[in-house]
Amino acid sequence: MTRRAKIIATIGPSSSTVEMLEKLIRAGMNVARINMSHGTHEGHAQTIANIRQASKNVGWEVGVLCDLQGPKIRVDKLEEPLELKEGEEWVIGQSDVQEKYPEYKNRFIPTVYKDLVKDAHAGAHILFDDGLMEAHAIEKDRDVLKIKIVIGGMLKSNKGINLPNVNVSAPAFTDKDRQDLMFGLKQDVDFFALSFVRKAEEVQEVKYLLHKLKKHTPIISKIEKPEAVENIREIMKVTDMVMIARGDMGVEVGNHHVPTIQKRLIGLCNEEGVPVITATQMLESMTTNSRPTRAEANDVANAIWDGTDAVMLSGESAAGQYPVEAVKMMDNIVEEAEKLPKERPLLRHMDLYSVSASIQVAASIIAEKTKAKWVVSVTQSGNSCLKMSRFRPKVRVLGCTNSKQVMRKMTLYWGISPFYFEENEEDLATLQEQMIDTLKERNLVATGDKVVITHGDGKFFKQGSSNSVRLEIIKEVPNESKKESLKGKSETLQQEIPGGRIILDTSVCASCQNCVQVCPHNIWTVEGENNETRINVETADRCTKDMECVNKCPTGAIEIIDTDL
Repeated sequence: MTRRAKIIATIGPSSSTVEMLEKLIRAGMNVARINMSHGTHEGHAQTIANIRQASKNVGWEVGVLCDLQGPKIRVDKLEEPLELKEGEEWVIGQSDVQEKYPEYKNRFIPTVYKDLVKDAHAGAHILFDDGLMEAHAIEKDRDVLKIKIVIGGMLKSNKGINLPNVNVSAPAFTDKDRQDLMFGLKQDVDFFALSFVRKAEEVQEVKYLLHKLKKHTPIISKIEKPEAVENIREIMKVTDMVMIARGDMGVEVGNHHVPTIQKRLIGLCNEEGVPVITATQMLESMTTNSRPTRAEANDVANAIWDGTDAVMLSGESAAGQYPVEAVKMMDNIVEEAEKLPKERPLLRHMDLYSVSASIQVAASIIAEKTKAKWVVSVTQSGNSCLKMSRFRPKVRVLGCTNSKQVMRKMTLYWGISPFYFEENEEDLATLQEQMIDTLKERNLVATGDKVVITHGDGKFFKQGSSNSVRLEIIKEVPNESKKESLKGKSETLQQEIPGGRIILDTSVCASCQNCVQVCPHNIWTVEGENNETRINVETADRCTKDMECVNKCPTGAIEIIDTDL
């Protein structure tokens, strides 16, 4: 995968079959989102099983994100839509008190939230259906709240109700969320998203519960309330990831504030090394159209340029007519935007006190300077790859682990390609050879490629191996793999010399410059922007044919034929 930022796609009626999920994975989906606000546990279990099967069929693991509903305030079920007209007075209250107010029979809006009347106050704004309709609270009348319609419309069942600037007493983690979390744990999901987070303590409550259950599933805090924006630094200290949920955020704080908040939150998350997701209405028009608007394409690109780790599709992939096309389009937009990469953090601004963090950054820099093909970061928990992701490495990174669970966790790490290997022995030296052999077998490297190998955490750290970086030059790739990898590469160079001939196979030359260093006659030279090794035709006649350069070449690219023998 050349794209660095990751794509989350919400799964729903348009995309829940194994066949469709396979197409989404091939189109570029990294993580599948299950929205617990809709559907049943039975239905979600089948969807998750389909995701796992599709991943297996395609041969590419994707993560599963269980998005908890949170204290969503909604209109209860209606026999038919209510027509709200500007200037009319209505009342809103819990459904079970409706019979107590026959005088409001034709002007009663039922809600599932029992504390709405208690939380609201005179003058409060009441927004329906993502702000499409608006009312002002007049006064409380026993168990109901009198409101006046400011902007009307047709109000349907289950539409959302927002109370901006009202201190909603409902906890971020509801009883329904607890049930859904236990379901998600049984299904072995890879991430939980906590909705309507307002403060760090709400995230800690869920983390304490997971700790008690001896689970380590990452928590994504959805930032959509103004209180969360104010408390973002404290929330970032306790959460694993952040999601900028722009839908409810726009309703709560006003759409004109969302771009500034988005840019600020992404910047803060980048500084602290917390993965951040930009979500909601990114390609909204593709719900019904096969192409997005130019404004939507710009929206996705700007999120990438701001520094987001992942972007998310909601209704476009869950209920839209073009789910596969939406993922492909997002993949194309992200890949194109990444051609103008965001400036990465300066080393002096990074916390490198951690041994693992400093080693991952060092490995990234070594790979860049030596023009390595891959950085191979061997990890047991994924933490070392998270630290490397924060540095925004320019060389592609394989996050290698022997845990499928950790592999799926890394599906949301910027620039990390999760890679699974089966560890046969615990000996570190053997492990490195196993990794190189696996890369060769899967055609991920060619003879002469350089690979930087570093070890991160878990038992590797206990063995004292995490503070080491190794630069390996690949040798002896199997013939078929080698033929494929050599397509488009340079031809063999030959130079006649007195009593012999020098041959340099540039297709396998690693440009390690060992020959340059060992030759006292300047027969070898370094040319071009890529520092490629070449024969110096002006000094080649000085060759003494002592074979030192041949012996020092790690890839067998050099051959010297002595015709005097």
